[in-house]
Amino acid sequence: MKKRGILLHITSLPGDFGIGDLGYDAYRFADYLAKQGYTYWQILPLYHPGYGNSPYNPVSAFAYNPYLISPELLYEDGLIDKPDLEAAKLPRNSQVAYDSVYRNKEQLLQIATKNYLSTNDITEYIESNALYLKPYLAYNILCKLYGDCTWELYRPEHRHFSEQLYEQLLEEYHSSMLQTACAQILVQEQLFRFRSYLREKKIILIGDMPLYLSYHSSDVWANQHLFDLDAAGNRLSVAGVPPDAFAEEGQLWGNPLYRWSEMQADDFRLFQDRIAHALRYLDLLRLDHFIGYVNYWSVPCPLDPKTGEPTLPLDATAGSWINALGEEFFSVVTNRFGIEPFIAEDLGILNEEVCRIRDLFGFPGMIILQFCFEESVPKVEEYPTERFIYTGTHDNPTAAEWYAGLAEDSPSRLNFQQFLNENPSLFDAKLLRHKDPGQVVPQLMITIAEASGCQRVIIPLQDLLGLGAEARMNIPGTALGNWQWRLVDFPGDLSGIDHPSN
Repeated sequence: MKKRGILLHITSLPGDFGIGDLGYDAYRFADYLAKQGYTYWQILPLYHPGYGNSPYNPVSAFAYNPYLISPELLYEDGLIDKPDLEAAKLPRNSQVAYDSVYRNKEQLLQIATKNYLSTNDITEYIESNALYLKPYLAYNILCKLYGDCTWELYRPEHRHFSEQLYEQLLEEYHSSMLQTACAQILVQEQLFRFRSYLREKKIILIGDMPLYLSYHSSDVWANQHLFDLDAAGNRLSVAGVPPDAFAEEGQLWGNPLYRWSEMQADDFRLFQDRIAHALRYLDLLRLDHFIGYVNYWSVPCPLDPKTGEPTLPLDATAGSWINALGEEFFSVVTNRFGIEPFIAEDLGILNEEVCRIRDLFGFPGMIILQFCFEESVPKVEEYPTERFIYTGTHDNPTAAEWYAGLAEDSPSRLNFQQFLNENPSLFDAKLLRHKDPGQVVPQLMITIAEASGCQRVIIPLQDLLGLGAEARMNIPGTALGNWQWRLVDFPGDLSGIDHPSN
């Protein structure tokens, strides 16, 4: 029996505070999934986002996004008053108003954290999470003091984390740093409360873990020896992907690359800690850019002829493939966590070694249906049962946008039409006779995915609702203007779900 799920990030939920959060509408959506017989809810990373508001470019690979905190639940817990709640509201919109959200929620969290700290000592919480939390708190305050997070340009005494630096900053900025730590407690409490509700509803939560970390993050700042940096903290090489039919110059991501031998020396501790932290609230963890655990595209940073310092390359064309330590890494990881929690995001350039490592450890991979029509008419019934099949992901156009962007004579469009012609029994006849085929493509794609041999089907909510380009979540290779789409309200049968009882 097939298991079905919906892909929808928390920030895309509706609500009155400018951004989706862990409040009532998250519970409403969980109720909808349970009522409709869905097994999975897939979300994106919940880390504190950095530049571009991207969950894949976080300030910390551990710290939660404090803007996911629900003002309604803060009020319910007695941490804010009714006027505070009302003041935080923003007009409902189909785009996250990040600037307004940050401003309003910062003010709200100042009130809530002060109230929490007036009756709670959080010293034990900080010490028990010191490995990542102390660097995060120190880096956070330095970002505010300097006005940005470019730690490689800070004064020498601030370019590296140390316990001594943390204590110095804590003594001088005690109140601000404790409030930042307290916000982590509040979002964690709301997240774990929500996770318990999902378990009651028997909804399996799928999350995502980026392979690479943001250069301007507390994790890189505090663990520079694990990354390909020079003594001054400059990047010597950066991540990306090589040129292909979609990007002539490849994609230059700019993330610092790992020194895999250094990672192996401490048993890949940073990754073990990241995975353990994520699995505190997730049931399954998608390993983003799985190929990079096996081999990765390394783009060297050329030296500036005037300063002699490394500078970012203009594109990814000068890169080369470098072997990582895939088998050694996954031997350690699966020895601790088993294989059950993992999904391999095995998209991109798959060579024999990537496939060997995936199959050696038994990780289920992914199939993106939009890609399946590029070369031929797919035989979807023959797809492997263990794979997760998606009509698209957060990085793809919606199904409607995908079809609308295909030229009349493109292979994908011709192969898609041929599939429909050869498999009419799969579809409602009304769909095949529709006067505007583009309007029913999302429904057709969902039907094809569910007719595949894959036993697990994940549908972006945008495709379930038949939305177009206006609802796209991310365009890879673009730094700004992404991660903004959200529901104004729950449409159709979603809107009738009552508030959960708490």
